[in-house]
Amino acid sequence: VVSTQSTGAATGINSLMGDCYPNGDAFSALLNSEACSALFYQGTCYGLKTAAKYADVDVVSYDMLRRGVSDVRSLGHTMCGSVEACYNEVFDAVSDCAADQDYLQGVLDRAVDMYKARAQSDIAEFGASNDNTIMGRLINLAMRRFTDLDSVRAFAMENLDDGMIADAKAGYEDFKVAAADFCDSGCVDRSAKFFKMLFARMHGRGCTDASEFCGACENNARRFFMARSMLHTIPCCLQDVIEQALDGAAYFRDAYSAEMEDAESYLREAFADQPALIAQAEAAAAAAREQIECVS
Repeated sequence: VVSTQSTGAATGINSLMGDCYPNGDAFSALLNSEACSALFYQGTCYGLKTAAKYADVDVVSYDMLRRGVSDVRSLGHTMCGSVEACYNEVFDAVSDCAADQDYLQGVLDRAVDMYKARAQSDIAEFGASNDNTIMGRLINLAMRRFTDLDSVRAFAMENLDDGMIADAKAGYEDFKVAAADFCDSGCVDRSAKFFKMLFARMHGRGCTDASEFCGACENNARRFFMARSMLHTIPCCLQDVIEQALDGAAYFRDAYSAEMEDAESYLREAFADQPALIAQAEAAAAAAREQIECVS
């Protein structure tokens, strides 16, 4: 199955990238490098295995999550060893091809053509048949707003400024440093060991659904952390990642509160004829906030 997925990916990539031949070979040959091949096969294998594992599961328990930690650890090791190398190989290849000013425009044009040929009609049909659902309405809004490449460019020019681009670049650089520290400190194994123990202690005593933390699951977690043992302490390397993520989320919330309010106003107006969907979205947001407060 993974081999079939690889063949399909290679065909799509070569069609998209057009006349770009890194090292004199098809662009998809980059997938066969040691780093990119490891990422693709491990990622695809994990995805297929996880999809099969949870296909018929209605409620995911913490015990199920505990049994899946080893798979996540294997994926983490592969990512730590391969993501940067694979990214650099692909980035260098694209940069060389992009020296031709017409090349990127050609990629964008081919991407639009591929979307129209392979997905547009199916997505439009789904949206039309499900306009009374949140997903269906969002799809219809997007398809009306983005009718061609020029409309996407206009939206970007209207909503993106130099400050946003600078924030995105700074965030990416911070992420690279944090990821390198996480990997280099051996945090994959330490985090996996920690989560296995935490999930084992959280399962049971009324905690049966991992999507709901408040209540029984929260009480089990508190008992775990109250135990006087270094094994029940979040690894420092993982704590650093969590704190950085929280800081980033707080910065985004503060820096872009006006844009978020504008987006909410736009969506409320777009859903004005579907008050039940607005109520559904508000209830989901309130439930998410409740769970986050319990975790914090």
